[in-house]
Amino acid sequence: MKTQLWEPADLNRPASADLLRVIATAAVGWFHIWQQSWVGGGALDHWPRSGAAFVDVLVMLSAFCLFLPYANAAAGGGQMPAVTPLAFYRRRAVRILPSYWVNLLASLLICLLWRGGWNADLGIDLAAHLTLTQMFFPQAYTAAQLNGVTWTLTVFALFYLVFPLLVRTLRRAPVQTLAVLLAIQWIWSVRTLDCYGTAAYAGLFNQFPAFCGVFAVGFGAAYALAYLGRCPVLQTRSARVTFTLLGLAALYGLDRLALWQSRAAEYQRFQLLDRMPLALTAAAMMVCLGLGVTLPLRGVLRWLSGISFNFYLWHQMLAVFLKYNLHLPAWSGDTPPNQLGDTAWMNRANLLYWAVAFGAAVFFTYAVERPAARALKGRRHAASR
Repeated sequence: MKTQLWEPADLNRPASADLLRVIATAAVGWFHIWQQSWVGGGALDHWPRSGAAFVDVLVMLSAFCLFLPYANAAAGGGQMPAVTPLAFYRRRAVRILPSYWVNLLASLLICLLWRGGWNADLGIDLAAHLTLTQMFFPQAYTAAQLNGVTWTLTVFALFYLVFPLLVRTLRRAPVQTLAVLLAIQWIWSVRTLDCYGTAAYAGLFNQFPAFCGVFAVGFGAAYALAYLGRCPVLQTRSARVTFTLLGLAALYGLDRLALWQSRAAEYQRFQLLDRMPLALTAAAMMVCLGLGVTLPLRGVLRWLSGISFNFYLWHQMLAVFLKYNLHLPAWSGDTPPNQLGDTAWMNRANLLYWAVAFGAAVFFTYAVERPAARALKGRRHAASR
């Protein structure tokens, strides 16, 4: 047990990153399923009510995980990994697109068979989803008929597009690059706040520039883990216990931010203002726990993290489909039972929607995502011979 507690920090894939991904994905899922079942979390009721904001944490995590190899190379004095744009884009496409396309097909079939069939707005919605440009069209974002949660893929696609350039600038001028990213988000956020209360606000506050500072936090967290993790004085047991306590304090800070978000009278305005504190607190938790005492259940955390993308894709779409299109758990009439205070139905619905979302995450990870990744990688290797 003593050996397990004091294993060297994993600077290549810290378990704390998997833990944070699980927490953030669960918070987002809890929010959407709570919207359908109205089953909260008791003393933790502020988590489902504020869960939408934890998309920001997933954005920060993407920057952290993608940049960590480069931060480790810089901190360790090793050779920088190659950053060929086309190879990078191919890896990202192999990772994301197969599961996304299957999910998009299912979403389209639901619209065609259960929700009124084809219409002009659905055509725009589909075109935007196919090109990962959902955020540029109201029909595919604020009025989406297809899977609404996939708006985030527009943000990620734009981030992936500029990532090779960002790596190069971070190598040469890290402080200046981070400062520019922070300035872009600050300027965009000020402009967006000026629009609060108008129809334009909803289309602005989740656009790519509004996350540039969050990406900077992820890059900074990668640098922090890489450099602090190689400092000998921070490898002592007392230092690692201190880091663990600081990480737990940051987790408590996340809980407080979730509470304040849930109580905000102007929810989306507060979400924009809270974006950087949330990202910074989450990054502090991840770095500190990554440098602290070895986390338990690392295999479980890695597995849950591995199915999180498909959970994210399917959870909300399936919950809405089961409730409104299949009327499951069974209900009749025009008013859903949760709006009538039927707590027995609400609890059944809550269990059903979580179970189906979790089952879909496991199924599509192992039936689509991983086989497709192996097949596409195999074809690439065969073509290169």
